Amino acid sequence: MNVAKPLRVRKEPIEVELLLAGEPPRRVELFLAEHGSRGFDRQSVLDLLEQSEGFLPACDRETGNWESFNSRSVTWIGMSRIATDTDESANELYDRRKMVRVEFAGLRFLEGELLYSAPEESARVVDLMNRGERFLRLWSGDRVYLVNKASVLRVVEATRSGEDSWRR
Repeated sequence: MNVAKPLRVRKEPIEVELLLAGEPPRRVELFLAEHGSRGFDRQSVLDLLEQSEGFLPACDRETGNWESFNSRSVTWIGMSRIATDTDESANELYDRRKMVRVEFAGLRFLEGELLYSAPEESARVVDLMNRGERFLRLWSGDRVYLVNKASVLRVVEATRSGEDSWRR
């Protein structure tokens, strides 16, 4: 009798900074699956987050501990822009650019740019925030943050007088 072997999908590690609700940020390795019919077609971190409603495996870079974290508790995941070069978003062209401060509970915030495409009638930041995706991309220097919209308290746009002048 032949016993079926479990199917194993090759996974590639990627180091990211992870902020879970109520915890300090820390460096972990996530594991992205190869998929697709065109040879190596690596899953993006955004795909992984948007497709998962459950727990994801990770390895804490400092302690070496393996864990499974609840993807719904992610506040944000940050990674270098270089890590996104193989991501399909690296080749996208955007027709909207807004400097913002994204605020979270506990006086935490991120500052950066929202880059997105939208028709004129739905090009406001509030329209972007109300789209169906769970996560949005925020570019900040050499980092890209995948921000869980459910964790955001508010998004403050920079005033016209300067990129670092925030309306209160």
